[in-house]
Amino acid sequence: MDTTEIVSLLNSAQPEAYLGPQGIKLITEERAIKKAQIGYSIDKNGANIASNQPGSWQRHWLVIAKDTELGDPYYVEINNTQLPVYTAIFNETTHQWQTTLVATSLTGFVECIDLLFHFTEQDEPKFVPDSTAIFDLEKLEIFGKQLAHISENTDFWQGFFISYVEWLQDENV
Repeated sequence: MDTTEIVSLLNSAQPEAYLGPQGIKLITEERAIKKAQIGYSIDKNGANIASNQPGSWQRHWLVIAKDTELGDPYYVEINNTQLPVYTAIFNETTHQWQTTLVATSLTGFVECIDLLFHFTEQDEPKFVPDSTAIFDLEKLEIFGKQLAHISENTDFWQGFFISYVEWLQDENV
C-alpha cells in the first residue's frame, strides 16, 4: 500500500477521536503525511535520519497520526503487509524509541478511531469531566473489549482506558 492509499484509508474515519483529555488525530493529507516525517525519518532539509539500528527510528515507519495530549507519533510499519500501527515515545535516558503496538492492521486502527469518536461523541479534549463524560465502568469495559477485538490488541487499549478512569478519579476527588 502506498502513501496515497494509506491517506485514502485514513480519510475513511473521523479525523480525530477523544476520550477525556486523551486524543488521536489522524493525518489525512498526503502533503501533511510527508511533513509529519520531519524529526522522525527525515530532517527539516529532507535528509534521511532513520536507521535500521534497534531503538532508532526505522526507515519503514510512516507517521500517520499524533497523540493530541502528548504529541507522540502513531506510525504504520509499511514493510509489513498487515500494516500494523504502533505508537512510540523517545526515552531521553537511553536515547531510544520505545514502541507499543496499537493495532495489528491499519484497517483495524482506523475502525478503532471511528468507533472511539462515535462512542464518546467528543470533538475536542476535555480537561475536566462534565455531564457528557462517561462514568459507567461497565460500559467502558465493554467498549474497551470491542476496541481490543477490532485492533487484535489488548495492552494499548487497556492502558488507554486505565488513564481515562484515573483522570475521572483525579478530577472528581
